[in-house]
Amino acid sequence: MEAVLPGTVIGIKTSSGVVFAGEKRLTYDGFILSKNVRKLFPITDHVAVGFAGLTGDMNYLYRVLKAEAKRYELEHGREIKARSLAKLLSIILYSYKLFPMLTEAVVGGFDEAPSLYVLDPVGSLLEERYTALGSGSQLALSIVEQGYREDMPLEEAKNLALKAILAAIERDVLSGDGVDFLLITREGIRSEEYMLTRSSS
Repeated sequence: MEAVLPGTVIGIKTSSGVVFAGEKRLTYDGFILSKNVRKLFPITDHVAVGFAGLTGDMNYLYRVLKAEAKRYELEHGREIKARSLAKLLSIILYSYKLFPMLTEAVVGGFDEAPSLYVLDPVGSLLEERYTALGSGSQLALSIVEQGYREDMPLEEAKNLALKAILAAIERDVLSGDGVDFLLITREGIRSEEYMLTRSSS
């Protein structure tokens, strides 16, 4: 049986920016440990990362990427670009290939244009227009594929990501309890939150 990384995280690239969406549930061995876990992380003012998988691995990788991005900015006098951060994360994940991090990652940002990169637990790196990670990814991805257009407004992409996450929450017991968003544009990163009502959870 194929191992399933818990949670659902979505990345969508449009001509105007990048949308990340991630649900908030933390589970272990059939139990819900938390209903307010962060899976999306701003790294710079224009680059962010999202993870599906084990929370400890997510938080470790976030701290390493945050520190490396700051070091890059101090050395070069500018923010690290999304592609460079994705390559750095690829190298970090590959260095643990004998004992892989139990997480999938998506890196997105706005440099000269929007960009989106997907990484598996051993650092394979792909550039994509949209992606879904984690245990709810198959259902979520089918919904994103149906509604995606490269020229869609960012708000429409956010609504599509929300629809996909809610569909995953409906069927995947490892996903639930609200949705976090990061909206990445030329102006910077904006975070938003969608709280589930009892009837929709």
